[in-house]
Amino acid sequence: MKKKILMLSFLFLFLFFPFRVDAASISVAGTTATGIVGGNITVRVTLRDEKGLGSWQFNLGYDTNKLQLTSGDVNVVDYTSGPGETSRTYTYQFRVKAAGTASVYIASSNIYNWDEEQSGPKDSTTIECVTRQIIQESYSANNNLANLEVEGYDLSFDKNVTDYQLEVESDITKIKINASVEDKTASLTGTGEFDVHEGANSFDVVVTAENGVTKTYHINVVVKEQNPIEVTLNSSDYTVVRKKEELEGMVPKSFEETTLKIGEEEVVAFQNKTLNLTLVALKDSKGKIHFYSYQDNKYTLYQELTGGNLSVHLLKDESKIPMGYEKDTLEIEGEKYTAYRRKNSRYYLVYGENVETGDKNLYLYDSQEKTIQRYYQEDLESLKKTNQVLIYIIIGISSLLFFLLILFFLLLKKRNKKKRKMVEREKRKTKRKDEFDL
Repeated sequence: MKKKILMLSFLFLFLFFPFRVDAASISVAGTTATGIVGGNITVRVTLRDEKGLGSWQFNLGYDTNKLQLTSGDVNVVDYTSGPGETSRTYTYQFRVKAAGTASVYIASSNIYNWDEEQSGPKDSTTIECVTRQIIQESYSANNNLANLEVEGYDLSFDKNVTDYQLEVESDITKIKINASVEDKTASLTGTGEFDVHEGANSFDVVVTAENGVTKTYHINVVVKEQNPIEVTLNSSDYTVVRKKEELEGMVPKSFEETTLKIGEEEVVAFQNKTLNLTLVALKDSKGKIHFYSYQDNKYTLYQELTGGNLSVHLLKDESKIPMGYEKDTLEIEGEKYTAYRRKNSRYYLVYGENVETGDKNLYLYDSQEKTIQRYYQEDLESLKKTNQVLIYIIIGISSLLFFLLILFFLLLKKRNKKKRKMVEREKRKTKRKDEFDL
């Protein structure tokens, strides 16, 4: 009861006796100095008095042309329930309406502490309101590395070079990649310690600039093989990939893992029973890997074209290509395929076999939609023949109509000639009759 009487006394003094003693303080602070148009900002108003807050009142003002209040009461009258509370904070949410400088401020205030001392402090904060485009344009675009190294090895780093090749001894099982960014506002991924296995190991160090644009530095670490199986094809040297760890994510989906003996050594291979094909992987001198079909110690490059839900193993047989298609090169993600197309067409024609069914046919690849579908040559030939028959029928009907039209004109001419003769005969009869009457 005494507390309530004391609070009412504070409010009475607060409303009717405006004497001032600078004791309490009030602060207005935004959680950010910049607001983005269309976004939200938070502002906090904090009252403090080391002697203990009693009761208070304040009015919050703001630039209504730039800000819209979405949460919080601008007219506050409040008090504490007892001594000991030295601060109180109020939180306000604003939506940023337009670009420019906006102010949030205390228009007026009256604060009584627990000792009945009264003060009327003021404060304000300024928010710079900018468009998202201006913010983004101010972000740094620097996505360069300042340095890049594989610990213990020399990469001859250049920030403008993004591909690096490194060969290490066969007993190396781990490497450590170190790097730092040129601009402190950029972020970095891809550093640290990594396991490596025999053959090619691929690593990417990605730098993301403050504006979100990325740059990838690629390191290909090749661990030397012990007693490699060497293969020479078309005057180029390759080695057989013997371990599946090196082929992760590269194996065609329609093939199952198996093993194969090359010479005296067993290597990983992949089999498709429908196509009766067994694939092995060969690696060139630069560490690039391709699959080859293997039979009787002969290697043939395996190429698979995929689009949508259909995958086709490409076969070489130019005799299957219809007239009107010219030989061309189709390039997809750096891989080149021999294909055929009509001039300036987006459709490429290939001959191959469906990897799931084994059906051999011509297929059309849509270079825009990235899809592949069967080329129904029989239907097109049938349609062509049907069109030829229709053309012959149209020509026949047109000829008949032309003949009937000529016949009609001939009959009409003959009829008119006969009619003229009858008129002339009647004229002669009339003339003779007139002469006789005379």
